Amino acid sequence: MLNVRRKSKWDLRDIWEGICYVTRTGCQWRLLPIGYPPWQTVYWYFRRWTMDGTIEIAHQEIRKAIRREEGKKESASIGIIDSCSVRMNATSGMQHGIDGNKKIKELKRHVIADSPGNRCCCTHAANIHDSKGAKQVLGKFNNSKCDEPNLEQIFADAGYRGKLIKWVKEQLKMNRTIVKRRDKTIQWAVQPKRWIMERTFAWLLNF
Repeated sequence: MLNVRRKSKWDLRDIWEGICYVTRTGCQWRLLPIGYPPWQTVYWYFRRWTMDGTIEIAHQEIRKAIRREEGKKESASIGIIDSCSVRMNATSGMQHGIDGNKKIKELKRHVIADSPGNRCCCTHAANIHDSKGAKQVLGKFNNSKCDEPNLEQIFADAGYRGKLIKWVKEQLKMNRTIVKRRDKTIQWAVQPKRWIMERTFAWLLNF
């Protein structure tokens, strides 16, 4: 899967591990440890694989392997969508906004995940409402190399009500289910399906 026409004296696995190191630690490319290939080489492959979709395909293959190990079909039939506003640094991107509800200025991570928590993610300004931002992540998910032919049901919270349900049915040929709180008198309780997304957000905090 990682075969390329360009000859390199560096092993592709070492280059891939260098990309993973930057992703895991958040360090600058120039601070890549000496044990890895030169940062210029690692970055060249990262940019090349990002532009031609190789990284998306690799993520999809890893996701399929995880699902097989858990005894599930390779293609998911349900997805869970949610967003999380996060504070970023000055070089995080061009889109910035204020989430008035969470009182957070910067970006939103908008994620759709399957039941094990594997995800497709996009970012946008925090002031974009979930119902509008959902079209971005769902559109990216539907048009990417990570298409899910069996995906037919999307679970979401009450923030995704309104015209989005019609758009999902017409454009993506999927159904959407709103997961509501069972009892408003209970301050905190695990919500069906939605807890999976909360776990996914917890994982993302480590990267």
